[in-house]
Amino acid sequence: MEGREKMHKTIHHVCLSVRGVLHESDRDMQRLLNSVMIDGKKPQTVGDLREAFADQLALGHEVLPFGDPCEGFDYAGRGCPGHRVEGEASDG
Repeated sequence: MEGREKMHKTIHHVCLSVRGVLHESDRDMQRLLNSVMIDGKKPQTVGDLREAFADQLALGHEVLPFGDPCEGFDYAGRGCPGHRVEGEASDG
């Protein structure tokens, strides 16, 4: 391991555009029903899902994290700020 340089890279966590998802068709929103939890519950209808996303916009949330929000997550639009990770430089 001697002679190996430390390498830095940045990872970004994925987030969802609330305005973007509200522009989706009802058919596409239907596919999201089983993937979304709101306050620990799954929405039952596309209307419920649209209402929940509209409520997020009313709170000023332009983006939502997939999973738990990471440190520094910006709901106002920037999402994940990026997180620097260190590792060893690879030979290839």
